[in-house]
Amino acid sequence: MKEQPSRVKNLGYATVAAQSGCLNIFIILGALILGLALDAAFGLKGPFTVALLLLAVPLALFVMVKLALSAVKQIQPPPNKPQRPESRKEEG
Repeated sequence: MKEQPSRVKNLGYATVAAQSGCLNIFIILGALILGLALDAAFGLKGPFTVALLLLAVPLALFVMVKLALSAVKQIQPPPNKPQRPESRKEEG
């Protein structure tokens, strides 16, 4: 038996899709912090930070799109309401 779509379930999936955008911030901030730490450890002024940020941006976008699409794919449309037949007026 096929399960009927639930509004709460669909809102949960929509929330996951929206929160996948917040994951971008964490990925990019992580790359920034790691790059700054590596630059400080090796006494350099920026190559690790720039390189990690350049790698983190496409990675973050890819992860965001994958999460959003997987969440949106699971959303089920509401069931169609049965159409009432229109009453026809007899011409006469």
